[in-house]
Amino acid sequence: MKKEEAFNLNQFRQKRRLVILSIFFFVGFLLLLIRLYNEQIRHGELHRERISRQSIRRIRIPAKRGNIYSADHKLLAGNSGQMQLLFYPEEMRVSSRRSKTIDHIVQSAARIAHAVGRPSPLTRESVSRHLWRPGLPLVVFHDLTPEEAARALEASRNIRGVELDETEVRIYPQQSSAAHLIGYIQPDSPQQAPDKEDFSYYVPDMVGKAGLEKAFDRLPGTEERSGLRGLPGYSLVQVDSLGFIRQTLIEKIEPHHGNHLVSTLDLSAQQTAEKVLGNERGALVLVDASNGDILAAASTPAYDLSMFSPKIPRNYYDHLLKSPGKPLINRALNGTYPPGSILKPLIALAILNDGHTGDEKVVCDGKTVIGDARIRCASYRSGGHGELDLVGALAYSCNDYMIEKGVAVGHRKLEEVLHSAGIGRKAGTELPEASGVFPSNLEKRKRYRYNWNSYDTGLLSIGQGIITVTPLQAALWTAAIANGGKVWKPHLALRMVDSLGNTIYERRPQLTGELKTTPEALETVRKGMFEVVHDSMGSGREARIDGLTICGKTGSAEVGSRQNRSHITWFICYFTHKERTYAMAVMVEDGRSGGKTCAPIARRFIRQWLLK
Repeated sequence: MKKEEAFNLNQFRQKRRLVILSIFFFVGFLLLLIRLYNEQIRHGELHRERISRQSIRRIRIPAKRGNIYSADHKLLAGNSGQMQLLFYPEEMRVSSRRSKTIDHIVQSAARIAHAVGRPSPLTRESVSRHLWRPGLPLVVFHDLTPEEAARALEASRNIRGVELDETEVRIYPQQSSAAHLIGYIQPDSPQQAPDKEDFSYYVPDMVGKAGLEKAFDRLPGTEERSGLRGLPGYSLVQVDSLGFIRQTLIEKIEPHHGNHLVSTLDLSAQQTAEKVLGNERGALVLVDASNGDILAAASTPAYDLSMFSPKIPRNYYDHLLKSPGKPLINRALNGTYPPGSILKPLIALAILNDGHTGDEKVVCDGKTVIGDARIRCASYRSGGHGELDLVGALAYSCNDYMIEKGVAVGHRKLEEVLHSAGIGRKAGTELPEASGVFPSNLEKRKRYRYNWNSYDTGLLSIGQGIITVTPLQAALWTAAIANGGKVWKPHLALRMVDSLGNTIYERRPQLTGELKTTPEALETVRKGMFEVVHDSMGSGREARIDGLTICGKTGSAEVGSRQNRSHITWFICYFTHKERTYAMAVMVEDGRSGGKTCAPIARRFIRQWLLK
């Protein structure tokens, strides 16, 4: 019995093992079926897409950037075709180890560089940094000659992921001329691009970073519409087993190229303005008095815009940052300075608005006392100007007259005229600009925690104290005096046209305000500004040109501490030539005086540009 029981027990155990083994195989087979179902049925489309991606690449094609022209049809910014050598790092992987791929890329660049006859620009560090930007081609060489391109192609024949490509490089043929106004471009950041996931290889746009390049990167007031920057296209290419791309073109959608911008700048006027300013730290702004168009806005010293393309050399940019002349600052639009006596025509309008007549006389003895303070006139060394009316006070730039009458009129009425002239607010041009400082009680309390007083009014009457303006603002209120009181919004962009010449954007002359004055007051002030230039003792007589009527005003304001004091010198004027009226402001930092420094610059400009 015991043998039989043992036999039965053994059989039972064997059957149990078979059952368990059968269940194990069944479960395994079932799991395999489920896995196959998931991979082939549920996720089959995904795998097929991944397989397709291994042989198909979607490459972003940036649009060609539009040109920028002056109003007289001279090219300010354009494009030039250049041959470049590209590495596609994703196609150059040699192993799963990042360091081996980096070594391979650096060695490949050295091999091609030797064939081309140029030093290799790649290092392990530069390649490592680039690999953090997946999908972006690595530019190895720019501006290859046809001979260099042929050598590079031959040397890279057995290196996968290498391509010769013709690209557009931004050129600035006028170099430093109008550099602050034109601006420059840089490659867009692929990491921040909204469409970066749509492409295997992302070739970025060049986007405006300053000046008109930035202001009209897209059409003003829109985020989508093409401006200077167009809309990208793409191509689908097949990659072979070795990783060479663009072997078989499957599909290509052409980009929509950028539009062209025509500026209001007269290139001849701009270059003449820069020439007559020379090595001075200064600005010259010329506007059309009938509509506010900016014909020239020179700022010196400047910088060579051609050095900014295709990439700003670090040593050149450091040089600009450290230069004592601060060439990166656009003094015409962003420099803020005390106006000095060029403010006196506006002060004169406030005096006349208050009921005073231009015939009223003031005796100038060379100084004015307000409380315990004494403010000198330029004539103090000779004992004063003597008896003057308003026209004479403007002609000889008499401080005594303006202070006495200005204090009598009062701060509030001076404020009204200055506000109407646009002081203290941005003029509204398309580029970034400074607003300056408006001479208010609020500004006085913010700075010194005291209220405005008559001494502040006396200083304001001669353009000093709590007030600063830009050269652009000065040119615009000068234009308003010339045109009957209209304060125009200034423009640098005239129109934008597409590749067929169709206008898609055009500036419209726009008033931002009107001078608070009367025609009679304006006529009196104009007489004074005429005498500034044409009187034999006028402060701006150095601007006189035979045969041309120029009405102007000189100015000078002290800045800095007693130990380091200098002068901001000015000359504003307007003149009419061939039925077109122009207004101009000239400013020079650390000049001798408005009459000795800026008026001669204005004369040279007019002679060389307008009367040539």
